[in-house]
Amino acid sequence: MLEFSFTWFLEGFLHPLETPSHLILLVALGVLLGQQASAHLMRNLLLFCVAVIAGFIINHSFSIQWNNELILLILALFISLFTVLRLDHRLSWVQWMLPLLSIGCGLMLGLDSSPVIIPGLGADTFYNWLLGASIGIYATVMILTIISALLRNLFQGIILRVLASWIATSALFVLTLLMVNVSL
Repeated sequence: MLEFSFTWFLEGFLHPLETPSHLILLVALGVLLGQQASAHLMRNLLLFCVAVIAGFIINHSFSIQWNNELILLILALFISLFTVLRLDHRLSWVQWMLPLLSIGCGLMLGLDSSPVIIPGLGADTFYNWLLGASIGIYATVMILTIISALLRNLFQGIILRVLASWIATSALFVLTLLMVNVSL
């Protein structure tokens, strides 16, 4: 039987909020999904949640050596530029692009999320951290999506487009710092 550890749960819960590339991507995805609030919003959120879990499983089962932070920032930049363009969700290619972006973001967040492994810690610690991280990721995206959906018609959507341009700028800054090997 698994034993609950609030400390490790809280560490996992705060992980996506403490990592710049995760936070930038979560904000970008939440704003895009909120801007495109359509009949398929729940499907995209569900696909995102399942993809995060799949990313956790792949990360735990295989040793994939990608530059995940770079991929997360490029995804955030791409998503924020889509938000700035304010594409119509009724276009057919946008309808299949949003689920793909949701799945890609979820997989990459899951692949880039793992607790600090200290020898002697049991599986309970690992699972508590993953539970906290998954709830933190889901809650962040859900809250941002709801806020964005409420703001999407305010001032003809300019608020979300300006926010998306700031997200793109933040992603570019962090990408630039990564390219010159400056640690954050």
